[in-house]
Amino acid sequence: MIIRGMSLPLIISCIFIISILIIFPLFVSYRAEKKNARFEKSEKSSEWDKIRDFGNKINNKTRKNK
Repeated sequence: MIIRGMSLPLIISCIFIISILIIFPLFVSYRAEKKNARFEKSEKSSEWDKIRDFGNKINNKTRKNK
């Protein structure tokens, strides 16, 4: 077996490095996705604000004409 010839610190460091190579990209992508979701949410709310303001503007024009 490969493990018999390896010392314990070497095995532990290999496991640590492999776990970092797996966990770090997952963590980075999670943070990027979370940031992107927050950004999209703020864009959508501002778009809805624009629509609401436009509707209010049309309603005010209609009310003034009556």
